[in-house]
Amino acid sequence: MPHTKTADDGAERVQANGANTGTNVDEETQKLGKRIRDLRLKAGMTLTDLAKATGVSIGTLSQLERGLVSPTVRTVYTVAAAFGVMPAWLIDPSSSKNTESRYIVRAGERSPLLDLDGIRKDVASPAASKRLRGFFMAIQPGCSSGAQPYTHKGEEIGFVLSGALELQIDGETFMLYEGDCFAFSSDKPHRFANSSARPATVFWVNADI
Repeated sequence: MPHTKTADDGAERVQANGANTGTNVDEETQKLGKRIRDLRLKAGMTLTDLAKATGVSIGTLSQLERGLVSPTVRTVYTVAAAFGVMPAWLIDPSSSKNTESRYIVRAGERSPLLDLDGIRKDVASPAASKRLRGFFMAIQPGCSSGAQPYTHKGEEIGFVLSGALELQIDGETFMLYEGDCFAFSSDKPHRFANSSARPATVFWVNADI
């Protein structure tokens, strides 16, 4: 992959075309930016969320999405990891080398999305899933989604893998244990917490409906 060195941080920048392809670099950069924006919206993330997940500034991400700048290699890898896709797919979705990554996420290849205040949230669903977003969540004892319930669009379903989960839906509180499953419309006020003495793990799916 041809590249040039940048003066700002010394990192390699991805060049979307080669000298012999004749491809317009601005057009390819814009396509890459659109892929990043589409993945972010699909994940229900704001630019602020993505900035926190990647360590890339909001301003840089905004410029990337609008195709105004080409990303560094480091940025491609961190953004791809945040969305649970292969970096090569982000650059070239037609690459045949990434067939498995479109359909399969191996146990050791889940991409971290959030690790904050005792809650870890890893992307568990492959890129091929357009309307469903699956997460592996680990919630430490005494930790929660926050004091106040929240709402958003869509539906969700989850399966408690281990431990205990306190789930509040539309003012009602439920205790769920290993093997229990839940589902509800995301527009109902909801929050979750681990009020037990040991960590809880949950497979949680958000549906864009």
